[in-house]
Amino acid sequence: MTKTLIIVRHAHALPGYVARVNTDAERPLSEEGFAKARQTAGQLLSRRLQPGLILTSPLLRARQTAEVLAQTLGFPLQTAAELNGMYEEQDVFEFLWENLQTRDTVIAVGHNPNVSYLTHLLAKQVRPFSPGSFAVFSFTDKTPNLVYFGE
Repeated sequence: MTKTLIIVRHAHALPGYVARVNTDAERPLSEEGFAKARQTAGQLLSRRLQPGLILTSPLLRARQTAEVLAQTLGFPLQTAAELNGMYEEQDVFEFLWENLQTRDTVIAVGHNPNVSYLTHLLAKQVRPFSPGSFAVFSFTDKTPNLVYFGE
């Protein structure tokens, strides 16, 4: 059976000094970021990508991006420390692969450079991940195929 993994970089966030927050984890999306998250959700919806689960980093900007996706796509959201940008990409992939064993499609919302490293690991290509962009992989067994990469 084919599995689908969608890797999303969180949308544009405010700098900490503008948002007046004390830590990087508290940085919220900007208005531009919320608009981009809605655009990304619309693109996923138009591609008929229906996740069984949306996983997100616990950092605010990623959670806010994932919440927009969850509301638009109508699927559950779960926070995962493995997506906070501090884990090695192979460990992140193994975590996502475990989640793909019980679902056909999983969306993972995370941070750069981790999402770029993970895409490089799977596609063997270097891809610049701008805020709100995403990559879609299909898997036959554990062999990835990059189906789409874009804004």
